[in-house]
Amino acid sequence: MGHLAGDVFLNMAWEALNNLGAAQDRPVIVVLNDNGRSYEPTTGAMAVHLHTLKSGKDAAACRNLFTDLGFSYFGPVDGHSTGAVEEVLRRARTFNRPVLVHVVTVKGKGYAPAEEDEADCLHAVGTVDPATGRSCGDGLPSWTAVFGRALCELTAERPDLVAITAAMLRPTGLHPMQQRFPERVFDVGIAEQHAVTSAAGLAMGGLHPVVAVYATFLNRAFDQVLMDVGLHRLPVTFVLDRAGITGPDGPSHHGMWDLSLLAMVPGMRVAAPRDAARVQELLGEAVAHDQGPTTLRIPKAMASRDIAALARMDGIDILHRSPHRPLEVPLVGVGPLAGAALDAAALLEEQGIGTTVADPRWVLPVNPALAALAARHRLAVSIEDGVVTGGIGWALAQACQAHAVSTPVVPLGLPRSFVPHGPRTGLLARAGLDAAGVARAVHDALGLRPSVAGASFAAREALR
Repeated sequence: MGHLAGDVFLNMAWEALNNLGAAQDRPVIVVLNDNGRSYEPTTGAMAVHLHTLKSGKDAAACRNLFTDLGFSYFGPVDGHSTGAVEEVLRRARTFNRPVLVHVVTVKGKGYAPAEEDEADCLHAVGTVDPATGRSCGDGLPSWTAVFGRALCELTAERPDLVAITAAMLRPTGLHPMQQRFPERVFDVGIAEQHAVTSAAGLAMGGLHPVVAVYATFLNRAFDQVLMDVGLHRLPVTFVLDRAGITGPDGPSHHGMWDLSLLAMVPGMRVAAPRDAARVQELLGEAVAHDQGPTTLRIPKAMASRDIAALARMDGIDILHRSPHRPLEVPLVGVGPLAGAALDAAALLEEQGIGTTVADPRWVLPVNPALAALAARHRLAVSIEDGVVTGGIGWALAQACQAHAVSTPVVPLGLPRSFVPHGPRTGLLARAGLDAAGVARAVHDALGLRPSVAGASFAAREALR
């Protein structure tokens, strides 16, 4: 038995229907669960067609899209009536041919806060008050909210800016822009491939599209990023929400692969803000770039408090230099992991190891100044919340080799495996991407034994 869910059909679903409908001797039952929503209310011609089928008195007897594709159509059926669903499935089973059962449901049925949640805030939640369904947050703005505000400000200044969402207006932070500039936000339904190619078309027409999508879902549209946008050096900005470890969302939603994938796209520039102030700064730089595509990646978390730079060196922010110690190790923190790099620097200094903490801001392509920085140290360490294979650390090592820099590079990142469900901080620590893990990696690379201070720090962390 097949199952079709979500917004308008993805390409694979269309391909499956096309394949199954042509084979009249295949006893396949496809269940279309139609609740009128994905994250947002469904859009497009398919949504209109399904609404017509739901409202028609004789829909079962009428010719429709599914019958034209070769299916027998049953529906609409009340999906919350177990008896009705069982009866129609039994009937469908007797046909011994492709059948589509159109089941109508209500999203969040049985839980009043979810049924009344027009903004779909309960699609994916953390800790909520069960009586109201409201989130129990700590009051800090999310990275998504910071991006949404920054985009609105830029849109007011730049008439060429437009935004595209794949049925995720609120989850990716585009709702404020849609409210303020409704004619400049386009919802293409759950169709990331179409979102990217339509952005390419808009860019060719003189606009600067911002495509906001979950980092893990960009995997679906990599071919379009590469061939429709990258090949033509089009000014499209991708904003990747939930980049890195997302925590409770689980293995399918960790935004682990974007850095490795985007590193292969010629002309792609990727920025990773370390805090809220850098979101606005780097987004402004991204949409001002008109020589090719750009990407901004932000995590699923509350936004980091602003981290001021001591200096900016050839586009790289220097966040810390160890006083009165030989500078043995530069710690290159990618995006919000700059905070972990600073914590590790403090720990290493207690152990007599001098550090420089650098935030590259633009992580791809690698700034040559990073190779120059590495050349002045014994060891360079990169810290990123993407798969270490083919990530920023690997790119830095290649840049050092290209510039004849012999300083070894230790890339720290996520393992080449599927990361399980768990809290973001815990999963990062498990991957060695917290202060204690970074310090251990430095000790190992330098051939040193951890000091008592390091051991006590690790013990304190374990008790948190």
